[in-house]
Amino acid sequence: MRGRKFDLAVLLAAAGFYLLNRLWLSRAAGGPTGWFLSCYANDIFAGAAIVAWTDLLLRWGRLPPVLSWRQIVPLLLACGLVWELAAPLWKAGAVFDPWDFAAYQAGGFLWLAGQKSRPR
Repeated sequence: MRGRKFDLAVLLAAAGFYLLNRLWLSRAAGGPTGWFLSCYANDIFAGAAIVAWTDLLLRWGRLPPVLSWRQIVPLLLACGLVWELAAPLWKAGAVFDPWDFAAYQAGGFLWLAGQKSRPR
């Protein structure tokens, strides 16, 4: 049950940050902070949200949950390939950015660090 609550909290936090960043933060901040918020902050939260969503679905299906980086890295690489390689084919304005792969992985590792630091 604790794992599900953690995953739901991560999903809500990621959605809330996305909205806040999209509507206000990235526009209000300037310089390197504004650039980071515009380019990579949402991708970090997306990585965490994808792992949380995957973990939640696995738990609901009574399957083993996400336990290590060995599961997170390929999952987020596959998602990154779709977003970074396929999305520009059908979405105008979408561009390939290899640094997004690192941002997705960072979010996945933040999820894992939060999961591991939770009291059992």
